Amino acid sequence: MKNMIDRISQAIRDQRYPNLKEHLKTVETFVVAVGGDNPRIKGLPLIQQFKYTFDFLNMPFTGYVIGRASKPKEILQDKVALSQARLMNEQIKKLIQSREQS
Repeated sequence: MKNMIDRISQAIRDQRYPNLKEHLKTVETFVVAVGGDNPRIKGLPLIQQFKYTFDFLNMPFTGYVIGRASKPKEILQDKVALSQARLMNEQIKKLIQSREQS
């Protein structure tokens, strides 16, 4: 989260991108987070902070997935998160297709 905020803040101030703040208002945002200890509850404050950030930038917050894993590939055992990620993937594909047709 800190990296995202730092980079967006830096880019907004960069004179090479004078219309970035306006452009960001059109960008659909999604968050994918993973944690090991009761992540669907403990991860909600993180999701809320992303929402506050996106609200401040007037960016639509479209969705999030919180998965449970502590080691590489352990996420593959989280069937709920995988199902939500598949749905999110379909949603993103539809957004891309609609923008390509516009």
